[in-house]
Amino acid sequence: MRILQLSTHTTLVPRHGGMLRSHHIGRVIEQSDLDLRRLAFAHRSPEHHDDPREPLVNPGPLPFWGSDAFRAYGDCRWLVSDYLSAVAALESPALLAEFDARLAEAGPDLILLEHPWTWPLLERYEAVRSGALPVVYSSQNVELTLKRQIMDQADAAPPPPLREALLKGIGALEKGLVAAAAGVVACTAADAEVFAEWGARRVVVAPNGGVRQPRGHLIDVLPEGLSPDHAFALVVGSMHPPNISGFLDLVVPALPRLAPHHRVVIAGDAGIGILQAMEARGLSRLVENRVVALGRVATLTLDCLLANAQVVLVPILYGGGSNVKTAEALLSGRPVIASGPAMRGFDAFRGTAGLTVAEDAAAFGAALMEALEAPFRASGPDDAALAPLLWESTIAPLVNLLREIG
Repeated sequence: MRILQLSTHTTLVPRHGGMLRSHHIGRVIEQSDLDLRRLAFAHRSPEHHDDPREPLVNPGPLPFWGSDAFRAYGDCRWLVSDYLSAVAALESPALLAEFDARLAEAGPDLILLEHPWTWPLLERYEAVRSGALPVVYSSQNVELTLKRQIMDQADAAPPPPLREALLKGIGALEKGLVAAAAGVVACTAADAEVFAEWGARRVVVAPNGGVRQPRGHLIDVLPEGLSPDHAFALVVGSMHPPNISGFLDLVVPALPRLAPHHRVVIAGDAGIGILQAMEARGLSRLVENRVVALGRVATLTLDCLLANAQVVLVPILYGGGSNVKTAEALLSGRPVIASGPAMRGFDAFRGTAGLTVAEDAAAFGAALMEALEAPFRASGPDDAALAPLLWESTIAPLVNLLREIG
């Protein structure tokens, strides 16, 4: 059985949670001796390098991006660009021809669809509509719910008629895919219930996971701007809106209480959005000597940060699916402070040693101060207790589903 993993981002060099899940799904499938091919339908980023293992179909500057119809969505258009990209692609014969050629080259017996956005491109095929070429939808959340939350939280939401039109289109796309797919993979039991209500033929739950990485040899090895004298909390995240709003609501209120040797370190592109949002709110004064925003960091730098962090923070207040960063934090061996929503899909690990679940900003801030003032202790993850969090365990239901459908 030849499986094509179709993604709306590259998967070979993951940079954020969505990429990490897709990357490890592909890795575990390959380790299961299944024949995996990859195809990405994604804009080419400046750091992207062509790799024959994962051809890339680049939507590029479609005419739609410069149109009045696109601009009418206002600043919120970038929050739904994944949906709008697929819709616009249907109006580009050249792009569709390139997609069709790449799909034919892969010659799949089954398509594993990461995210729902390219479903309109697949739905054009009679073999897909008839079920002769089965599609398994590998979801990361309930997109209709998440997009509604993102637009509700956005500073510049589209006018109500456009908002409702967007949600109607996203809902029709996602529900149509769920009903047509041979199988659906959910990150959480709650998501699985939604998909079942939408008419999914079969749903399995394959939670997010992480990897185990020894880091004891990196104690006191720190990037520029930090020293062994600093006691710091670490936040890792992309520009995904829930990462930014969670930091603003749960971490920023505690910043005035930090001691001179305390720091909050942000690794990942979330730092850019957080600093911009703090400036817009007149809170830039709280950054100096308190917040260290490193931007996107190399894997070695991230390992150094995880080895030396006094505590790892997972401040998420809304979203769908489950959070990859929660699994990674639990496997890091460091103390962890997580919000209640960050524990979606991880209820079985609420009793993990060193984990504090804070349900509001006051509790989160109190736990942060307590963690920063505690003596630093190097530690490692409890192998037996956390083994179910490894990707090889969490992805097993997905691999079993592929075998049964194929």
